[in-house]
Amino acid sequence: MNLIDFIAFDLDGTLLDTAKDFFLAVNELRSNYQLEPCEFNEVRSRVSEGAISLAGYALSLDSNHEDKIEFHRQELLKIYDSCCLNETTPFEGITELLNQINKAGLKWGIVTNKPKDFADKIVNHFFSSFEPSCLICPEHVGERKPSPKGLLKSCELVGSEPSTSIYIGDHSIDIEAGKRANIKTVAAAYGYIPIGQSCSDWNADFIAETPSQIKDFIPNL
Repeated sequence: MNLIDFIAFDLDGTLLDTAKDFFLAVNELRSNYQLEPCEFNEVRSRVSEGAISLAGYALSLDSNHEDKIEFHRQELLKIYDSCCLNETTPFEGITELLNQINKAGLKWGIVTNKPKDFADKIVNHFFSSFEPSCLICPEHVGERKPSPKGLLKSCELVGSEPSTSIYIGDHSIDIEAGKRANIKTVAAAYGYIPIGQSCSDWNADFIAETPSQIKDFIPNL
């Protein structure tokens, strides 16, 4: 395996445990429509699928009703904006991993499907002191993962080749994006794996059961 000089991460379910704040937002949305609270695990398993999936689940919306889902997605995001820092924390072992990466002189960044306004706010709050080399959101490239454009843009910005980069994510779209960008991939098995799925089926190059295990797949770390 080539030496790695750039480590890219997904955000929700990979670097940050954001599920509790999404759970608060989903249940507030449900309450607004006189619905009972939902189960935490139902929300957790959908976080990495984004606000469209969460809004659809929250109000039991048919996926064909795109306009209705978009309306409620905006409602959900407005609620989430008010609580997105309440209970979110880095996964155990992430701060230690980022310290190791920085100490080794390697570049690292974030490629996420999270909207830019939210990603900027949350990343600045939790990771500004770790000085990520880039933060790539769909607004930067005009497409969401599994498009490889965000990953390719991140490599371009930090001056690394895909062949010397690695991407860590907790959803099949992360692994697909990495493969399409010809970047080595790590499936974050500790993240928000959708119910009924197994990350062993995604054909990632590696599987990390914990954040601390990620360093095992970076030869020069």
